[in-house]
Amino acid sequence: MSAVPDPVLVRSSEPETLDRAAVVALDGNGSIVGRATLSRLYGMRAELHLEHAPTTTITLALIDALEREARTRGLERLELEAVVLSDSTVAALRRWRTIADEVRASHTYLTWSTTPVSS
Repeated sequence: MSAVPDPVLVRSSEPETLDRAAVVALDGNGSIVGRATLSRLYGMRAELHLEHAPTTTITLALIDALEREARTRGLERLELEAVVLSDSTVAALRRWRTIADEVRASHTYLTWSTTPVSS
């Protein structure tokens, strides 16, 4: 095993619809090592669901892929329930995105724009 993670390839895993997208992460051997979905909630907003994302690297690769899917659908804001994320993943997301915390019915969601902020 190497100290440097093998490259992770992310691809679509099922037919796309306007309201839903699913992606899988594959390791260097082509084995599935992660899966996530995007579901339109209302208006221009969607929720990300991490069904299997065992490491920060895989989680971020899945989130990046679903952000691209959201932009192609014209979605403007994403949300992800914070409880499913490790502290290192939350820190990485906050480092690269402008994240807001929204609390609804005792659940905290991380939300952010799909449009990258100009630097």
